[in-house]
Amino acid sequence: MNADRGSNWNNSRWDRQHGQRIVVGIRRGGFRGFPGYQGFPGRHTNNFSGNNYIQQWQQRPKRDSLGKRLTEKEIGVTEYVSDHEGFNGIIKARYSDFQVSEINENGELAKLTCMEAPKPPVDDTVDEDEDLLLTKYNVEILPMETWDNINKLVVTEHTTDKVEVDVTGMTKENRTKIHDAVKKAFGQSIVGSTVSVKDKKIVRFEKYRKGVRIDNRVKWIWPAEYVYFIVHKENCDTMDAARRIAERLRINAKGTIMGYAGTKDRRAKTSQWFSLRKVDPRRIATACQALPDVMVGNYSFASTPLQLGKLQGNRFRIALRNVTTEDEQLELAATLLKERGFINYYGLQRFGSRAQTPTYTIGLKLILGNLQDAVNCILEPRGGPLEHALRAYRDIGAAGAVRYLPRGAGHIEASLIRALAKYPRDLLSGLHSLSRNTRLLYVHSYQSLVWNLAVSERLRLFGLQPAEGDLVPVDTTHDDLGEVLDAEEDLGIESQPEDGDEDVKPEDAAESTTSEEKLTDNKDTENPKIAVKVLTEEDIKSGKYTIFDVIMPLPGSNIEYPPNMKEYYVELLKKDGLTTEMKAKIKVFSVSGAYRRILAKVAGFEWKTVRYSDPTGDLLLSDRDLLQGRTDTADTPDGEYKALLLSFSLPSSCYATMALRELLKVDTASDNQALKNNYHKKNETESGKETVEVESGEGSAEAGRESPSASLEKRKLSSVDED
Repeated sequence: MNADRGSNWNNSRWDRQHGQRIVVGIRRGGFRGFPGYQGFPGRHTNNFSGNNYIQQWQQRPKRDSLGKRLTEKEIGVTEYVSDHEGFNGIIKARYSDFQVSEINENGELAKLTCMEAPKPPVDDTVDEDEDLLLTKYNVEILPMETWDNINKLVVTEHTTDKVEVDVTGMTKENRTKIHDAVKKAFGQSIVGSTVSVKDKKIVRFEKYRKGVRIDNRVKWIWPAEYVYFIVHKENCDTMDAARRIAERLRINAKGTIMGYAGTKDRRAKTSQWFSLRKVDPRRIATACQALPDVMVGNYSFASTPLQLGKLQGNRFRIALRNVTTEDEQLELAATLLKERGFINYYGLQRFGSRAQTPTYTIGLKLILGNLQDAVNCILEPRGGPLEHALRAYRDIGAAGAVRYLPRGAGHIEASLIRALAKYPRDLLSGLHSLSRNTRLLYVHSYQSLVWNLAVSERLRLFGLQPAEGDLVPVDTTHDDLGEVLDAEEDLGIESQPEDGDEDVKPEDAAESTTSEEKLTDNKDTENPKIAVKVLTEEDIKSGKYTIFDVIMPLPGSNIEYPPNMKEYYVELLKKDGLTTEMKAKIKVFSVSGAYRRILAKVAGFEWKTVRYSDPTGDLLLSDRDLLQGRTDTADTPDGEYKALLLSFSLPSSCYATMALRELLKVDTASDNQALKNNYHKKNETESGKETVEVESGEGSAEAGRESPSASLEKRKLSSVDED
């Protein structure tokens, strides 16, 4: 069926009963490729009742019913470090049981303690050039002839003339001085802008009239260009929080004016730093007051923005509920984790929620150049808020599916559907609607799968000690080798052009750009190659190296493979139609690769047990709780159940769930954890108490604060990387 299907209907009407548009009549020529097509929700055909279909559609479950989930075995997570027995404990029985605080590059912990905006500094300084602006016509900035021409614009009625100044080669600072001088002399009567005309840059002045863009800039009075602030979020992921903040500030969700160092878990309470370029902190504080699950504060200023990966790691505070083992076993398991560490696997969060189409499958299709298959996998129908739109895409294409997107939907799938509707015959342009980081997320997922499988095989072959042919970094100061994966810098937000330097390219100067050029983004250069050493027999005998020094590569074109495992990599990639160079059919999906340590250690590890009776009560206090003056938790000395409270730090890109897996010796898959989360029901039923739903579904005290989307996440773990 052609990609433009569903875009040319005869007629339509608004169905008040069902609150949606009904297309009546049959599209000219019918649906090519769909003989006997029986219609789509709300569309009438000769042998089909649209209203009946709507009623059937509305009876579908609204929750995000994703079906079978991935298991640890399917992503190569099979080995353990220690051989203790393990014990029962529920991970994320409630999202408040999982709390994360970012650790920045200076070792500071993100903690929201103040929501007030800072007071603006007193602007009593005078620039050395400011005295030049005190006269009306500053001939040091513009010649007198130019001032006279601008003045003629002011005194001439109904003029459309323009005064242009060639500023090619001039710095932005000097161009800003020109704009400031003219604004000081003529106020709002003259409108200035900076435009590009062919190969020249021009400052253009014209008389204000209706339809002319006004320069609304204000002088930046704060200590540095970038505003840093802490974002405390509950039960939403980092990208969702960024999108909602951008909407409140009326900033376009594209580009790099907004930055953050890492993406945090969705089903959790987390605190991290954000940065914004030249956005008044008072405006940020006011705009974000209305966000129910996001709090901001602790403002500071810096000369550089935050970028992904620019952090030391994260501090985790975790409550494991319904622990049924003796304290002695807990002590043994915790001590072994502290001393021996855990296998640094990529956790299930890395690979998405759907077992039928995990993200690594999409990544492989992109590498092989099967773009249509990859897009179809991304837009595969499933339950949730996009169910109607995804089914529409499958049945009638992107042009028709756009009508079923919820208003303001910011999902990856929604962006892709909109782009495919705009470029129905150009999949590359459609994919370009996604940020570069999002596009490569799928490719990185495939790399991560290969790494997990290779590490498990290496541990089965050589055990938990260095072996001849292993790789270690030459520079032992590399504490974080994990996430140098080509380009994770595009995940930000950009405002509209913010000053008179808005670049306006006239149509006659516009250049055509192919889809592949768009996707390349001029960022296809490889990262500097990390020097590695191949261990010899003499190195092993020297005792200089431990298993914590050994690294394994994520496949790519700019890494070295360990001699003792290269054959395994070759065979593994060959089965998928790839080589160790990982050269993709479309250049943008080629990756340079990276290294990652086999084992990781928890730092600052502390643990204790508490007892509780209320399965819906908070066992940990969040930043929000402390700001609101809460001091009590649900633990009680004679409680019916036992919980284990943990606190530890991990480097960036390490998965806390993999540390918990080593501690508990259980599968961390959400299906497995959900089965354990009704532990309280049996006791309550036997004692004649009223049964309380907890997260599957969660208690009413918590549910009262949940956003509507939170209910879609019940019975599942976070779907966002813990980096």
